[in-house]
Amino acid sequence: MSDRVFVTGRGAVNVWDCDQWGHMNVQFYLAKASDAQAHLAARIGLPPSRLRGEGAALRPIADRTLFKRELRAGDIYFVRSGIRSVEPGGTMAIASRMVNQDTGVEAAAFETRWCWTDPDGDPALPWPEDVRSAASALAGELPDIVPPPPMAAVLPPGAPPFDRLLLTYRGSVEAWECGADGVAPPRAHIARFNDAITHLFRAMKIDRGVLFASGTGSAALDYDITYHRPMRSGKALDIRSGVLAVGDKVFHVVHHIVDAAGGELLTTIVVAALFFDLKARKSVPIPPAIHAEALRLLQHG
Repeated sequence: MSDRVFVTGRGAVNVWDCDQWGHMNVQFYLAKASDAQAHLAARIGLPPSRLRGEGAALRPIADRTLFKRELRAGDIYFVRSGIRSVEPGGTMAIASRMVNQDTGVEAAAFETRWCWTDPDGDPALPWPEDVRSAASALAGELPDIVPPPPMAAVLPPGAPPFDRLLLTYRGSVEAWECGADGVAPPRAHIARFNDAITHLFRAMKIDRGVLFASGTGSAALDYDITYHRPMRSGKALDIRSGVLAVGDKVFHVVHHIVDAAGGELLTTIVVAALFFDLKARKSVPIPPAIHAEALRLLQHG
């Protein structure tokens, strides 16, 4: 690894981290990446003790996550991270990669943009001088961590058409899901998207039990997440979802987390996903019946 890239996390995959398809669930990828990023934050002068003491907060404003290889129960991994750039206005681009310790194969890629902000989440504030100086000394080209290509531009421009999207989740944010500042971390967002996709699958006439019995599973390939506003303890939430694009193997869906009380958009995620053979652990074409239902639902995107 270069001087700008260093190990920020190590761990193992537990059985309870995995879903019915036998691999680590996406929410736990984000949880483990967030843990690693906390070590990167501490390295530049932002340990949890300082975050608690300052009248400001370190928040992700965007996440790009690519799932490259499965991690399964019993696998051990490490995370390496680096800083791509530091912007004077209060944002910072960081990159992390999760690697299977035994095989050396990269399992997931994380590209995150941080924001130094007030507790309410806006606007971005200038970085404290010591933090800016420490981060700038580490920032630059990361030859060990090549940036991923942009996700296909499948999200329509403009405000989401909520009246044409499906209600796929309704619930609330609990205190135990949040940090000391009462704000839910990325894992809590992904956990809700994971619930929402089940209901979107049902609208696509996908029965996970039938799918499993046929030897077929589903998996996410790519997540593009924008955090518009903090998701706080006590908020009532709705998620509105739709199908954006359908190919032979890969399909794209969108989920919007909305504050049910005020209608404010909190988070948007675009997901690229596919189906795979549970024995061969390789991707397969979208089953014809599911493909037809997905095309029918394109009107909701």
